[in-house]
Amino acid sequence: MNEVSLASQEIDQFRVNINMLVSPDAQGGHLESRGLSPTGEIIDAPLHRHHVALSTYRIDVGLQYLLNDQWTLQANVPYAVRNQDASIEWIDPVSPEDKQAILRSRDIHHRDETYTGLSDLDLFLGYKMHGFFKTDDLLFVRLGSTIPTGKTEENPWMLGDAGIEHLHIQFGTGTFNPTANLQYNLPLYQGLNLTASARGTFPFYENSKTYQGSTELTYTAGFRYRFSDWLSFNGNYLGFYQTSASWAGERDINTGMRYSMAALGMSLAALDGIFVSVNVMFPLTQETLYDESDAIEFGNLVSLTTTYSF
Repeated sequence: MNEVSLASQEIDQFRVNINMLVSPDAQGGHLESRGLSPTGEIIDAPLHRHHVALSTYRIDVGLQYLLNDQWTLQANVPYAVRNQDASIEWIDPVSPEDKQAILRSRDIHHRDETYTGLSDLDLFLGYKMHGFFKTDDLLFVRLGSTIPTGKTEENPWMLGDAGIEHLHIQFGTGTFNPTANLQYNLPLYQGLNLTASARGTFPFYENSKTYQGSTELTYTAGFRYRFSDWLSFNGNYLGFYQTSASWAGERDINTGMRYSMAALGMSLAALDGIFVSVNVMFPLTQETLYDESDAIEFGNLVSLTTTYSF
């Protein structure tokens, strides 16, 4: 949601974009009726709930090089820190032995840990078209692929059924996934612009660990109002749709969702060639596509972007 991006693409030879996204209070969990014996065997246990809180801090370093007036080469390098806190909500009465079995089972599924690493990179070739609908509008089309640089995991469902410690959090898909992105900017009058975008990612094969990622679609619509050469405000609607991923052809019930958010933000020119943007995103709707899914639900998100153009 960097509102200076379309404008800067018209004049910049090289641009560095650093974005930090903070998601401090995502929540998730699921009902469970299994425990783990001292010898590592799956056993029945009183009904309880695994509760997971996840805080995510993500930094994206975007690089853009203007090949000529129309063609642009872009890359995005993401790095994430994910802090997970796991707890048990007790529902049915438990004996001391039941409690220990439930805690052992929790610890192979969810743990109080912090995970860090590169996510999958993006690589794009972009093409700009002026006057697509009107003389002064701009359509920016990007085609490319994700690059599998993020860490992947072994099948967590198979490991969990065997009583073996595993991890559901992945930093990548382990595959090259074709990606398409459209951005549109329409100037109206006196500094007011309408903006829209759509991005789709389309995994089409399994990685070496039998995981195939979700097809994802992100779309936005909004406005930007520029008060002066150094200050502007923006508002956006964001929608996201994700199909289910799979392990060895079996659906991953932690995936498959849709949500929408509203975003408000501002951008200012801090120094010559440097812009700073802040956006706050508020969830509007969140829905998992499958009743048994225990997908994480987002809270408010904050995005801070610094752009340097030369």
